[in-house]
Amino acid sequence: MRAVSGSGYLDAVGGQPLLPAARQAWLAAAGQAWSDPARLHHEGRRTGLVLDAARASIASSLGVDPDEVFLTTSGPTAVGIAVTGLLGRSPVSRAVCSAVESLAVLSPARGGADEVDLVDVDDHGRMSLDAFAAALTRPASLAAVQVANPEVGTRQPLARAHEIARDAGVPLLAHAVQVVGRGPFPSSWDVLAASARDWAGPAGVGVLVVRRHVGWSPEENPDRGWVSGFPDVPAAAAAATALETWLPQSDADAARAFALTDRIRSVLPTLADGITVTGDPDDRLPHIVTFTCPGVTGEAVVDELSRRGYSVASGSACTSDVRMPSQVLAAMGVAADASIRVSLPFDCAEETIEGFLTALPEAINAARGVLA
Repeated sequence: MRAVSGSGYLDAVGGQPLLPAARQAWLAAAGQAWSDPARLHHEGRRTGLVLDAARASIASSLGVDPDEVFLTTSGPTAVGIAVTGLLGRSPVSRAVCSAVESLAVLSPARGGADEVDLVDVDDHGRMSLDAFAAALTRPASLAAVQVANPEVGTRQPLARAHEIARDAGVPLLAHAVQVVGRGPFPSSWDVLAASARDWAGPAGVGVLVVRRHVGWSPEENPDRGWVSGFPDVPAAAAAATALETWLPQSDADAARAFALTDRIRSVLPTLADGITVTGDPDDRLPHIVTFTCPGVTGEAVVDELSRRGYSVASGSACTSDVRMPSQVLAAMGVAADASIRVSLPFDCAEETIEGFLTALPEAINAARGVLA
C-alpha cells in the first residue's frame, strides 16, 4: 500500500487514503452503475448487478451469506439502523450496552429505548461478564458490545458475551469499528456493524450484517440490500474491492503493527513525567495506543505534534471536540488532563514511529510552556 507510511500520519481511526484498487473500482463503477438499481430497464439492471456483486464480495470476505449483508451510507448509520431495527422488533424497550460503547451506539439506544443499562468495565476498559449476565436477567431488546474499543484498543470478551446473550434470548450487536482488516474476524455475534473506511475503503459506506435467525425491523425497507438513502453503487464497489484487496495481507500487517505499538507502549513512560499508557497491554487491537499526560491539554499536544509533522488525535474516539472529556476513560476510572491516541495506518513505517517518539517529548514540553 505505502500510501501514508512515509509521512507522520498516525490517526488511522480518523481515516486512511482510499486504496488504489478501490479507487479504480469506483471509477469503473461510476461509468456504468449510475442508474437506480431498483429500475427494470437495462441501465437499472446493470447497476443492480454491480451492487449485487459488491454485496457478494463483502459477504465472501467476511465469511457470511450475501443475503445477510446490507449496505448504507456510513458506519454510524449502520449502527443506528441496527439499534433501531432491533428495538423495533421487540415488545421490550430496553438496551444493555457496555459502558465504553461509542456514541454511535448510545445515541440511538437512548433515543429509541425506554431504558438503557450500562455495564461496568475494568481499568483496561474490558466489560464485566458478571455484570453483563446480571443485566440480562431482565428482558431486553438488544445487547451491544464492541468487538474492541477504538479509543484504548482493548478487546472485549465477545465470545463469552455472545453465549450469555444467546442463553438470555437477546440478540448481540457487535460494533466492529477499527476491527476489520486488523487481524482475525470475530464470529460470535448476531448483528455486526462496520465501516468501509476502516479498511481503506470509501467513507460513505457502512456494512451491516444481520444473521438469518435474527428478527429486525428497519425503519426503511432495504433497496436491493441498501438501507437508508439512495444507493451509492460506485462506493459499494470500491468498498468491496478495498476489502478483497487488503484482507490477504491483513494478518501480516497486524503482526507488524502490534510490534510497533508494543514499542510505543514500552517507551512512552520514559519520555515525559506522568505519562500513563491505557488499555490492555496484550489483548488489544494491534494498531492503537492511547496515553494520558498531566499538565497539558490534548489540543495543545496535538497542535505541537502537528507542527513537527505528526498527526495524532485527542479526546473521545467518536467526537471531534478535543475539549470534551472521554466517556471511555471516565468509565475506566482514568482521570486525565489530556489523552492522546496514536493509531497506525496500514503499512506504517518503523521510521515514522521512531520519529514520533523523538518528537513527542519536545511537543509535550512546548505544550507545557517549557523550553525544549
